[in-house]
Amino acid sequence: MKKRTLLLATIAALALCMAVTAEAQPANGRAYGRYADPQPANGNDCTTGNGHNGCPNNDNDGDGLTNGQEAALGTNPNNPDTDGDGASDGAEVAAGTNPLSGDSDADGLADAAEAGYGTSPTDPDSDDDGVLDGTEVNTGTDPLNADTDGDGLNDGQEASLGTNPLVFDTDGDALGDGEEIATFGTSPLNADTDGGGVTDGVEALIDGTNPLNPTDDGGIDLDTDEDGLFDEDEIALGTNPFDADTDNDGLNDGYEVLSGTNPLHTDTDNDGLSDGAEILTFATNPLAYDTDNGGIGDGAEVAAGTNPNNGSDDFAPTIDSDGDGLSDSQEITLGTNPNRADTDGDGLLDGHEISIGTDPLITDTDVDGLLDGEEVLTYFTNPFSADTDGDGKWDFFEIFFFGTDPNIPD
Repeated sequence: MKKRTLLLATIAALALCMAVTAEAQPANGRAYGRYADPQPANGNDCTTGNGHNGCPNNDNDGDGLTNGQEAALGTNPNNPDTDGDGASDGAEVAAGTNPLSGDSDADGLADAAEAGYGTSPTDPDSDDDGVLDGTEVNTGTDPLNADTDGDGLNDGQEASLGTNPLVFDTDGDALGDGEEIATFGTSPLNADTDGGGVTDGVEALIDGTNPLNPTDDGGIDLDTDEDGLFDEDEIALGTNPFDADTDNDGLNDGYEVLSGTNPLHTDTDNDGLSDGAEILTFATNPLAYDTDNGGIGDGAEVAAGTNPNNGSDDFAPTIDSDGDGLSDSQEITLGTNPNRADTDGDGLLDGHEISIGTDPLITDTDVDGLLDGEEVLTYFTNPFSADTDGDGKWDFFEIFFFGTDPNIPD
């Protein structure tokens, strides 16, 4: 009996030992728990801390790269954007940019900025003009256009030559920078390359002389448009050597220069009559606003039917032909009709409008839908305010839609 009891106790002890052993030993044969590092069935070490980055096949920071890939690249597996350029590490790898540098191609533009400009984040000179994309953005040239100003020289060439990559004709001689070098051999930085006194453009395009030979400058005087001015003089004045009447006022440029009028301005004295009309039609002085000194400008006299060369018929200050409270001369000056008492037809005489400040040429000064005359004479509202009582409803709507008083806030 004692032997049997001892045998059963031994069997129970062995069973308990086997159960503990089975719990402490996983299928892969490595112990875990408080006695060892945890180990999953795939054999990968997933510990954290002490230099470990977790399971190599995991993506701790969710950037599209596994921890193992980040370890190989040198990126931070716990920071989705290691270089802080606005693009995740995974996106940079997919795009071919460097996840460890905010400016992958070192052109002076951050990778994220290149996306905005349309430039390549992996090519420092997207348009191959010899200038870095970042430099182009900072100086104002186009990083996607090798020749920003379209003058035949790329931006890099212009930087080397000292010409302006933003200006087609740096020296202002009417020749593009590119054609000066490639076609004429002149300097794009000197308007008169040969120093002969005539600009390169005039020599090459108008006179037909050699812009590299100072001895022939001025040797050929051309007046292409036959307006009495040599072409080079027109270039200097700013008039068109191919148009005899640059400002289209009826007088050719040469005549205007001789008479003192402005060949670039149709109406030199700003009296409402063109220079040509003054000389050829009305015989007035194109340099005097009021030729007859009668108090009314030449243009206003012509419009009124009086003689701009006779001061005695200029409207006297006391004459008010339409009885609106404004003299005829005042009306001419204001632009109202001296023969119509209510020029704009709003119910108020022109003189009344001037006295209260409304516009005698506009029927509804405050644009509220009521004529100035209606506001002043009928509804007694303010012609300068669309909402006289300030209640948020326009005068017109209060009267015609709401039936309320536009002078009393609702």
